[in-house]
Amino acid sequence: MESNHAKGAHVVAFPLPLGGHHARFVPFIKILARNGLTITVITTMHYIAKTQHALMEDNNFEAYDHIRVIGLPTQNEEVKADNAQVVRGIEHLKNPLRDMMKRLIESNGVTNGESQDSHPFGPPVCLISDFCIPWIQDIANEFNMPRYGFYPTTHYLSLIFSLPDFYKKGFLPILSNNQPLKIPGFPPILPCDLPKSVLDNNQKRVYEGERLREAAGVLVNSAYELESSIFDGLHDMICKIGHALKIFTIGPMVYENIQPQERLPQVTENNNECLLWLNHQPKASVLYICFGTQSTFPLQQMNEFALGLEASGVRFLWVVKVQSSEKESTSNIATFFPKGFMEKMKNRSLIYTSFAPQLQILAHPAIGGFLTHCGWNSITESIAMGVPMIAWPLGADQMLNSRLCVDVLDIALPIQNNLNESIHVGHEEIERVIRLLMEDAKGQIIKKKVEDLNKIIQTAIGPKGSSCKNLLLFVEEVNSLKSK
Repeated sequence: MESNHAKGAHVVAFPLPLGGHHARFVPFIKILARNGLTITVITTMHYIAKTQHALMEDNNFEAYDHIRVIGLPTQNEEVKADNAQVVRGIEHLKNPLRDMMKRLIESNGVTNGESQDSHPFGPPVCLISDFCIPWIQDIANEFNMPRYGFYPTTHYLSLIFSLPDFYKKGFLPILSNNQPLKIPGFPPILPCDLPKSVLDNNQKRVYEGERLREAAGVLVNSAYELESSIFDGLHDMICKIGHALKIFTIGPMVYENIQPQERLPQVTENNNECLLWLNHQPKASVLYICFGTQSTFPLQQMNEFALGLEASGVRFLWVVKVQSSEKESTSNIATFFPKGFMEKMKNRSLIYTSFAPQLQILAHPAIGGFLTHCGWNSITESIAMGVPMIAWPLGADQMLNSRLCVDVLDIALPIQNNLNESIHVGHEEIERVIRLLMEDAKGQIIKKKVEDLNKIIQTAIGPKGSSCKNLLLFVEEVNSLKSK
């Protein structure tokens, strides 16, 4: 996307301090800085180093002086946790965030220990917040400041925007009638497709939808071309109810981190074990398996998974995360699998328990498919690298993301989930869908669709594409707030 290093308006960004949220917010902040805005990123004290490291590791990024990172103090243990507990504990940051906003406004954008010359940002003109933090609208209202939400996808935005109306019409609680919900341009949403937070605590999500309608606008980490029918349907719905919410599709942000014009060459200098192992595998022969940074399986499901992989005969790279209660056994990873599994698989697999460089793995020519939990970051990375997927969603917005990939875009194969508590998917189904992706003509059809979609998105993020144009429109709108 285009760059402009002249310093523009000052915005405050407040991402949720949690793995996937942080991963997509960092490239978003860099894009804003490249296009002239100055950004104060407010996070928790324990996330300062992680945020700064993510910003500094890009040698091609030249707008460091447009960004600063500030940490808020908190004693709440949920906020300090790098897992879903953060969502429950984040409200403990409301008062510290309000105090910091007041200080930035009253001091012309300078914080304690800074001089006006060190960060000549000026007072902030707007607040950009992660989704699922509805109370942040209170702070924006208190300081008479526009607030923009940052959502992963248009379909999830449309669901949250629609929840207040669903509730008024008696469609929620969803379990009381078991009827599908309908948002424009998207397949009917069944109860099993909904995030657990909507099923278990729909009042909180309804409240998020209500506060969303007070926002000045929403930035979406997706391209119009990825979800055109959904975007058009949401736009029409907003217009019909006389709302003024602006939607800017400016993604996917993953393209900020890669060279999407071609698959990366074989890696020879990186000493990561995953990449070194892939260097010795045939082209497009390996199934990459990863369920994100938060998801784990019970031992019964791990055993079924292992049996299915063994029966498929496919080479695989499996990044394994185990439940915290079982971590004392991770020194002997073989205990998580059927007896003899590791020995039998040693010539056609790598089972990896550390952090894996996912983008580089997906870019490797040896990768032929991706079995994913359908986190939005993983989906967009797979599209960017032209890798077809098997969709195995586990929670949050992943079920809806899976529906998009399987039923709308046709770039992933679904895995049939029987929703048994201990064994969600049997080994026969795992073997079937792996063979279908890696060996059947259907897998090649999906691969071609992923590659074609990647080309469309590359155009969208290019200088004349929809995402780039929307980003520049947003930057222009924010800069106009400075003049006001």
